[in-house]
Amino acid sequence: NFWEAQPCTERSRMAEKKDDKVETRVAEKLTVDPQFSSGKFLVNGIAGVLMYMWCDLLGRPVYPVAAYVALLMSPLRLGWSFSERCEVRSVISIYFFILSAGVLPIWCLRRGGAVGRSLLAIYVSWYMLFDRAHLRGGRFMPTFRRRNFWKHFAAYFPMSLTRTAKLDPKRNYIFGYHPHGVISMGACCNFATEATGFSELFPGIDLRLLTLEQNFRVPVFREYLLGLGVNSVSKASINGNLTRGPGASVMIVIGGARESLETAPGSYNLILDNRKGFVKVALQKGASLVPVFSFGETDLFGVFASSRFRRWQLWLQKQMGFGIPFFFGRALTGGVLHRVFGLSRGVMPLRMPVQSIVGTPIHVDAPVPHPTQEQIDELHQRYVDELRKIYEEFKEPFLTSRAKIMDSQGEAAKAVLRQGSFHLEKVESLAFVG
Repeated sequence: NFWEAQPCTERSRMAEKKDDKVETRVAEKLTVDPQFSSGKFLVNGIAGVLMYMWCDLLGRPVYPVAAYVALLMSPLRLGWSFSERCEVRSVISIYFFILSAGVLPIWCLRRGGAVGRSLLAIYVSWYMLFDRAHLRGGRFMPTFRRRNFWKHFAAYFPMSLTRTAKLDPKRNYIFGYHPHGVISMGACCNFATEATGFSELFPGIDLRLLTLEQNFRVPVFREYLLGLGVNSVSKASINGNLTRGPGASVMIVIGGARESLETAPGSYNLILDNRKGFVKVALQKGASLVPVFSFGETDLFGVFASSRFRRWQLWLQKQMGFGIPFFFGRALTGGVLHRVFGLSRGVMPLRMPVQSIVGTPIHVDAPVPHPTQEQIDELHQRYVDELRKIYEEFKEPFLTSRAKIMDSQGEAAKAVLRQGSFHLEKVESLAFVG
């Protein structure tokens, strides 16, 4: 199977650096995970209810698709090893729950009757008018981050997290994540879960990953995001989270939706030159800046680059606040697309490594209520310099690992991927394009 990357057997290791502050945690493959527990029964029950709603709304034409998805999400091995089966199932489950985020309110409106519509209206009205949990880190449930589900998901690629400096838990921090990639999977996995041991590498740092406000308008789905500690990316949310106490911190994917449209495997084009709002907030709140660079974030999907749709993508991003890159992944080797139709492309992300490097913090010693443009520009430049330093210091070890994985996948895989916009034999230098 030329799509499968080299297995990750490393649990955690000290990086071979002279500074003992540098440590890397690599996602481990789990060989034992009880398949019958209260948590799994609950998740499977929710999945079953959502399946029923899909079938009830769309009727018989969707039955075969629902049965196939249910089979892929089931505990059955289907020819894979235990760890590979759990990893693949975790990815498919994420796709299913994200795509099903809107099916509950639609079902309540169309099939729920007066009671269903009334309950939905009350719930939506409450959180739209009164609930501010997504602006202050509310309803966070740490157990959500510690589920084995996320360890399986991280091992699929695998993910790894590297600390280059210890962080003082008495300070507040604004983490900046780069690059955005198609879906920012490294940000979700390494910083919104415990799959790679964030709390062990950075004890006392209470981090909230920030995402688009639109995600918190979706009923029920918003509650799971809050449980994971994911909050809205807005000035009110940043201010609210940084004032929760010592160690309270936030992570922002700086390039945002605009940068997702620059994604191309093998390249790192960052939207950063004109992104200085987070720097201004750091000065005003006295929060330290922590740059994070994720090697491999742009390698997880192929991207169709088309000038025909470029203007439409930019217009949509400007109007709606999010971009839609046209991307593709791999097909499951044992799946229908590959076995029946002979397709190698699909929606599964490629098994390419992602290494998130957390740089040295840039401290702001005291709040500056009214920072000047000169102060903002100076701190922004220091941030950019540290980001470049991370890239230059860690790119060679990562590229060596990347090359080995590409070679292990074989020429057949490379031939398929060359049909997209993959840069297989090289990785372009870090570039700031906006």
